[in-house]
Amino acid sequence: MFKFILIVYLATINLTSGSKNISEVRQYRKSSEEDDRVDTIWNELQGICLHGNQRGTVQELKRDTQVLLKNMAIYKDVVKMNKQLKNDIKWILEETRGEKEILRIVSLLKNDFKGTCAKPAKDCTELKKYNKKSGVYKISPGNSKVLKVYFDMTTDGGGWSIIQRHQDGIVDFQRTWAEYETGFGNVEGDYWLGNKHIHQMTSRGKYELRIDLTDIKNEKKYATYKQFSIGDAASKYKLSVGSYSGNAGDSMKYHNGRVFSATDQDNSSDCVKKYGPWWHGACCWSALNKKFSSNFYWHTFSGHTAKTSIMMIRRI
Repeated sequence: MFKFILIVYLATINLTSGSKNISEVRQYRKSSEEDDRVDTIWNELQGICLHGNQRGTVQELKRDTQVLLKNMAIYKDVVKMNKQLKNDIKWILEETRGEKEILRIVSLLKNDFKGTCAKPAKDCTELKKYNKKSGVYKISPGNSKVLKVYFDMTTDGGGWSIIQRHQDGIVDFQRTWAEYETGFGNVEGDYWLGNKHIHQMTSRGKYELRIDLTDIKNEKKYATYKQFSIGDAASKYKLSVGSYSGNAGDSMKYHNGRVFSATDQDNSSDCVKKYGPWWHGACCWSALNKKFSSNFYWHTFSGHTAKTSIMMIRRI
């Protein structure tokens, strides 16, 4: 089965036409860069799972297969087969035969992996087992909708799902209840994931929260909370947060047990107009969705001012 995977990968990259492809493959085998190429293929194959629809042409197949390979979940014991796979790659370089063969192999692959591909990951913590690169990924946090979320795989060991990024001022965070419920913004830039999605994630396990901030002196600081979750819509997305550590100071403790407020549903003491949507009381020790132009509020900072914020959660 793993030979089939490698055949598809190599064939879709190297295929141009029948005889020319075979000639290039033979020349490649003689290249001094062969071992490096083998290592590259091996690294790219780890942690992927087969998805996608059958394509009819070689060009479509090449494009489709790249997508398939990026999402193919390989079992952990594949790592133990490194040496054997490298030998198999050398064999495969002689066996590539062209479009007809590739189409046949893709069909076999789909049959082999039918039913083996897991549902989309619930969060970044789960996906971290298969992919170590930060970036945008798709998850399904307990409902049928697939979400795009930015995963941070480097900060403090990685595995973080970013639920809020507010650092360039391009996205307006002065939004309605419905917008904060479903989420808004650019997942590769500033965005809010959505209260209902954050609830779905944090209601299915124990999560920690990390907030990365930049203060008025442009110094980076952080606050970590070993307890974090928000309730459902009926609870008005009530916040539960605690067990602080970090160097930013604990400016979230005041908000523990507070309900959410938005521009068209202020459940606080009229705080949204000045401090933006947040889990306000009367009014706040923190307000990271405040208008970007007026800086954010973080009570334990000098001048109570923060310039940028990133909120991320991780299952523990």
